[in-house]
Amino acid sequence: MTYRQYMRGDEVTLGVAPTGYRYSTDVNEALPVDPDSVATHVYESMALGATVARLHGRDASGDPDPERLPEFGRAVRELCGDDVLLEYAAGPDAPLGDLLDAADGDPTPDLATVRLGPTQSGYRSVSETSRRDTEQFVTALTDRGVTPNLLVTGGGDAHELDRLRDRSALPETPVVTLLLGAPEGAVGSPLSLLSLLDAIPEQAHVFVRATGPNQYPLTTLAFFVGAHPMVGMGDNLFFDPDTPVERNAQLVRMVAQMAQRSLRSPADVDAARRRLALPAVVAEGNDVEA
Repeated sequence: MTYRQYMRGDEVTLGVAPTGYRYSTDVNEALPVDPDSVATHVYESMALGATVARLHGRDASGDPDPERLPEFGRAVRELCGDDVLLEYAAGPDAPLGDLLDAADGDPTPDLATVRLGPTQSGYRSVSETSRRDTEQFVTALTDRGVTPNLLVTGGGDAHELDRLRDRSALPETPVVTLLLGAPEGAVGSPLSLLSLLDAIPEQAHVFVRATGPNQYPLTTLAFFVGAHPMVGMGDNLFFDPDTPVERNAQLVRMVAQMAQRSLRSPADVDAARRRLALPAVVAEGNDVEA
């Protein structure tokens, strides 16, 4: 994750976050909130080069529901096969056990988002997730063969990441996501992104996300500093105040075109697996890697 990786033309891993936990169809009616719609958006994004799909579960009313993550994962797998990697995520208020239960379902995700704790919430309070909870969660994911994707939203999270690396069995090449513009996180600006990147281990595989209008400029900057863009309606519902996003593929197309114009071409799913240090897919019925 350095400028040198851009200069030598290392491939870039493109990710899509088709739906999140914060926004609803009241904000943008085109937001996909059911399994089939999310799967279709992922399929369209995959056709443009996205190889990682970050999924949130929603209930029948479109409200956040991590218990339904396996249903969303199955819909994506049925439509996209193994040509996209699945990442499961849940909102900050969701118990870690709910996300582990989802990881135990079918299909097993390739990655799962880990919110580094404890996090500040207000003037004096912190989240109920303790450092020990986070350490145990990372261990539980690793034991299940699920790669932790460590979410960093500000300097405090970067400090927790350093601490976690010293105290848990993280991969030699950890997967990290920097999210700019999150509530109570780092402001969405190029300087914030560069500052956070400077605090992340150089060997990490770093995705960059950003909220609202910050998404395109900051994920574009990611190209040139050796990081990897993750875009989608989970973080950004509008091109501008009067132009809503209608399909996640519109946002993926923008970064895919940037990849075509830069020295870094999009990695296919097999290359993404290797770069994320994920196990290769084994064909059903034998022990030959597909």
